[in-house]
Parts: sequence; structure tokens; C-alpha cells
Amino acid sequence: MDANILLDGLHAIVDHAWTLTCILLLLIWGYIIIRGMLSKILTGLTEAEYFSLSTVGWILPVSVWTVFLFLGSALFGELAGKIIAVGLLLLALILVPKRIGQFSLPITTLILFFVISLILRFAFLQKAIFPSYFDSAEHYRLIREISENISIPTGASGSYYHVGYHVITSALVNPFQLNIIEVMLAFGQVLLAVLPLSLFFILKRETDSNAAGLLTVLLAGFGWHMPAHLLNWGKYPALLSLVSIHFVIILASILWRSGQFQTQKPRLYLLLGFGFLVSALIHTRSLIFFVILFVAFMLSSKSEQLSTQFRSIIFGLFLGIIVIEIIVLRQNSVFNPLLEGYAKTDLWMLALALPLSFFAIHFHTRQTLSLLLAIILLLLALFVPLTLPGYGTQTLLDRPYIQMVMYLPLSILGGLGLSGLTQWSKRLFLNSSLPARLIALIPFVLVILNAGLQREFYPSDCCQLVTHDDLAAITWLDETLSPKAKILIASTSLYVTAFEAPETRAGADGGVWITPLISRPTIPAWQGLSFDQLDSHVQLCDQPVDYVYVGGMPQSFDADSLDAAPNWYQPVFSLPLAKIYRVVGCETP
Repeated sequence: MDANILLDGLHAIVDHAWTLTCILLLLIWGYIIIRGMLSKILTGLTEAEYFSLSTVGWILPVSVWTVFLFLGSALFGELAGKIIAVGLLLLALILVPKRIGQFSLPITTLILFFVISLILRFAFLQKAIFPSYFDSAEHYRLIREISENISIPTGASGSYYHVGYHVITSALVNPFQLNIIEVMLAFGQVLLAVLPLSLFFILKRETDSNAAGLLTVLLAGFGWHMPAHLLNWGKYPALLSLVSIHFVIILASILWRSGQFQTQKPRLYLLLGFGFLVSALIHTRSLIFFVILFVAFMLSSKSEQLSTQFRSIIFGLFLGIIVIEIIVLRQNSVFNPLLEGYAKTDLWMLALALPLSFFAIHFHTRQTLSLLLAIILLLLALFVPLTLPGYGTQTLLDRPYIQMVMYLPLSILGGLGLSGLTQWSKRLFLNSSLPARLIALIPFVLVILNAGLQREFYPSDCCQLVTHDDLAAITWLDETLSPKAKILIASTSLYVTAFEAPETRAGADGGVWITPLISRPTIPAWQGLSFDQLDSHVQLCDQPVDYVYVGGMPQSFDADSLDAAPNWYQPVFSLPLAKIYRVVGCETP
């Protein structure tokens, strides 16, 4: 971990203070609303549990608030819609003193975790020029289109996915007149900081242990490379969907254990259904994830009635199946990044989770078998084909999604394991509780040490497609070229499922941002295109292509092949990491 990361994080918070304030204002507003609703629907929780659940429950009120903004703008005009939306925020914030409840040690610890996490996460913004990867460019385009019109696009421009993320982010951008790039970057880091807090609820209820809950929060926040690495892939909708996923899982667990609470079940079911709807709108694949979790839970629900010997056999069988799946995955190059992601940066955490799982299976059998079975089914989903109109053959879940959600069962398994370890230690040392407490402290120390050595809080070099040279080149394009000029940009193959079509392509450099930023038409081409070959030049003339954009990424076009054909390609803009060539000589036979 960089020694200056805290300073970088604080500087970034200061630099983006207004954007961060607006984001936190919206989240706190949603927290207040859902906290008030939960206190009326659900009783018997501690203040820490209300707090933990509400840190993801905010997504539901915010979704409703977004609808008010859009409806108000459509019915009464954009200005009136903004006034109504901001007025709702300010009105609810007046109720803050009535809703914050009493502070306790767990709540104070969770808030401290959030503050430290937010500072560390914001260091990302100090070195991030633009949101990472090619997905971010499309997210930016859609957010810009929605926020400018306060309406969801229809027709050809509306052929997109993950509408929930784009609409909610647009609702943030429009009323407060925020910069879209800044909101995307800052919102992502806030989500990473707040997301783990909700897992305290699950472990506290399952184990009655604050320590187990806090370890799970720590593991989810800093133990694994996911979900933080999602932002290097530009998977902002997937990250936001995890908020609703956590909320739905917690509500489902409450309904399962309804005998422990005094609940108004009809309202709770309504809240759960709304959570499902929001999850589907943010990321459709979350519904498949829910089905897998439900199947895993139901199949293992009676496991506590089994004998200790039979539990051990099933536990060993599940571990063996996971090992077999890993061996099979290693044979497929498409799935290697999934294994490498955890093997390279999370090896020590996996080494910690394995012994903890032995304590978890002994003291929390049903929960542990549910988690292991969920992991088995998640990996199996990589091989189940699914044909969708317009998308071809997909799989139930793709490799990035599996890699993203795997932190959830692993983190919960670690918390259950700590609870089991603590109970075992107390039995071992009957005359003193100190040894048990010291043993329980070891996983916390290991996670923190691993985070300091392995976690990367700055943008990864693999996925930062845009440099300052790219921004200068795109500015030149905007100021110089005709709006109808067609620009060739580099692309590379995209493989995230076992059935990916060979023609599936993804942007390879800063050229992917040309259309979203300056609305110039771009044509993607294979990054290995040989420009000095006659057939390549003829093909570009036939399309026709007016300019060729060369970025500074390893998978950008080869500038040398363009320079080798001066009669066909004329350099018109040149910086070390961004070059533009005009296609000439097309009139020559």
C-alpha cells in the first residue's frame, strides 16, 4: 500500500467535495426513509442491525425519488421537477435527529470503517483520468443522454442495458448540475465504502457475534480484490446492483427467521418484491444469482438434522466438487482470469478461509453447506448455455459476474468460521476468555496485513484507456473535423463466456470515447489491422473511413504500419500517446 494513500484520498475528497456531498446527501436521505419504514415494519432489532440493514436499504427510496424527478419533469417541466426532487430531499433531512437512533460500539465501529474506507477509496480519483475500460464510455453516453432530456431514450438509441444505474446516476447529475465523469468516479467509490456495512446484519443474526459481523465487513471491504476491481472494468451497474442484492438477501433471511422478530409480513413481502424489481432494473443477471442462492439454501436447509459424520462427508464432497470445477476452469482460457484474480492477489485470504470453513461447518452446518453449494452452482452456471434474441448464445452467468459475486459467500464463510473458532476456543480454555479473544483477533490482523500488502487502491494500468494525450486528440477532433467525419478506432476480441462469438469486439484505447464525448461516428476495427496492405486501404476507402485514431494502449493500432504507407495515410495530429491520420489516396485505382 502506498504510504501517501491517505493524503491522496483526503486531497481527492477535497477536490470533489461538492460531488461527494450531493451523493452522500442522497444516500443519507434514502437511509432515513428506509430506517423509518423498517422501524414500523420490523421490531426486535438492535440499533446496529437497523443501521447495517439501512446502509443498503437506501436504494429503494432513492429509486422512488428518481421516479418523482422524472415524472415531475415530464408533467410540470424540468425546473419544477428539480424543485420537487430537491424539496423531498430537504424535507426528509429535517427528520435526521429522530431517525439516527442511539450510537453503540458496533455502530461507531461501522461508521469508522466507512470513513476510513471512503478516504482510501477516494485515492483512486487522484490518478484516474477517466472511468476505466470500454464499458464506461457507453455508460457515460447513456447517462448524458438521459440527464440532458430527463427521459429514458427510446428507439435505436435506447437499445441498452442496466437502465436502473443510468437513470439513478442521471437523477444525481441533473438536479445538482454535476459533471458526469466526476459522478461516475465518485459514486463508485462511495458504493465500495458503504456496501460491506450491511453484511454485519447477516452475521450478527446468524452467530450472535459482533466480532463475526465485523470480520465479515472487513473481508468484504478489503479481503478480496472484488468488488473493488469492478471499477477497473467499468462495471458500475454491477456494483450498484450489489447494493440491492445485499438488501434482498437480508430481507429474505429475516422472513426465513420471522419467528425471531415481530414483523408485518405483508409489508415486508412488498418491500422484498420491490427489492427484486430494483435489482432486475439495475442488473438483470442478479435474478439468476437470487435463484442460485435460493436453490443452494433450500437443498441444504435440512442439513442440521444430519449426523456429524454425514455432515463431514458432505462437506468433503462439496470441497472436492469445487476442486474439480477449478481444474476444469483452468483448461479454458476464457475462465483463467477468474482463477488468476483470486490466486494472485487473494491467495492468503483463501488460505485463511479454508481453515475457518472447518470451524464453520462444525458450528454453523446449514449456513456453511449453503455457501459451498452456492459456490458450486455459481461456477456451474458458467457452462449452462442460454440463447437470447439479439444476443446469441450466452451463459446463465458470465465470467466477470462470477468473479464479482464470489466475495459474498467467501466473506460470509469467513465470519461463520470466526464464530466457530471462538466457540471452540472457549471450550478449549474454560477458565479464561482471554485466549479465545486473542485467537479471534488473529483473522482481523491477517486481513489488515494482507490489505496493506496486496490491495491496490489506485486505477490498474490494465484498464486506463484514456490518457491526457487522448483528451488533447479528442479536443482537436471536436474543433477541427466535420460532424459527419468517420473515424476508425481499434478494438479487440471480448471473451467472457464459453460461447462468445468471434466477432464480439470491445474498444481497445481512448478512441472508444470519441462518440460519447463529441458525437463523431466511429467504426471499430481489429487492432491488428495491417494498414500498409493494399486490401486494408481499399476496405477503408469503401466504407468510407476519413480518419484513423491511434491511442497509446498496447492493443491500439500499430502506428508504424500507418507511417509505412504515406501515400495512403497522412498524419494530422501527433502526441506520444495519441495520433490521428487522414485516409488519403482513395480516388486512385
